Amino acid sequence: MKTASLESHERSLARADALEAAKFALNEVRSNFPGQGAHRAMRSAKLRLGALLQSLTWAVLFTALLLWGKEPLMHWWRDVILFWGLHLDIPLRAGNGESGLLLWIQAAGTSVMPTSDIILATTAAVIALYGATFWLSDAMTPLKYLIRTLCVVQATAILFFTFEPSLFSYSIPGHLQAILNAGYGVMLAVPVLLALGYGILPIRARDRFLHTAWVLGYLALMVPHMAVLHAIVLQYLSVLFMPLLYLCFGVVFDVMIFVALYSWLASRVPAEALN
Repeated sequence: MKTASLESHERSLARADALEAAKFALNEVRSNFPGQGAHRAMRSAKLRLGALLQSLTWAVLFTALLLWGKEPLMHWWRDVILFWGLHLDIPLRAGNGESGLLLWIQAAGTSVMPTSDIILATTAAVIALYGATFWLSDAMTPLKYLIRTLCVVQATAILFFTFEPSLFSYSIPGHLQAILNAGYGVMLAVPVLLALGYGILPIRARDRFLHTAWVLGYLALMVPHMAVLHAIVLQYLSVLFMPLLYLCFGVVFDVMIFVALYSWLASRVPAEALN
């Protein structure tokens, strides 16, 4: 027993000595190769009242502009969708409802409800994709769970259209309008989010205006074209994919794009400007 206890004590001492040696070597490397310190994402910048007030001022002005320009923006989005619809043979027409909001009216034609062939083909694709995730490596775990989530959403839609298709009361025009409304809602939140998360960083005064305008312009271009892609999928592959498009490639996708743009802008802030 004494021998075993002595060996255990010696192993503990050896581990402690190895840890101390590693710390000493790491400190020596740090002293020989001084870097920037903590990663830029872990640093902080002093909050300046002037920068905050300037950012909030631009946020108020951009928000007011979006509220005032909602109808012209929706008109322009309608024109973009109709332009591509005309060239891509999507049977859409535009008209003004009593509320003044724009409506997309599908022309008379074939049904957009899924056929049995589409349901069977989609079922096979969902099973194949879900099964393929088990062969993905651990390094691809985020992609693995993203694919599985998309498969589960689509599988739910398949079950619904297989057993209760008559209960589906949504239309392609209504879906497109919901996508546009969601995109507009994200755009309304962008000025305030950028003001509080990006505008307070040590950047040039003009960048607080230009970068906010750039993000809003990007979204203004992206939203109608994303709606066009939705219309293509729904017209040629049926409304079987409407739940997937709405839940995963609607407002969630808009927010993810905003986060990506914000991250890119924040990464351009000079590291030396942060403490």
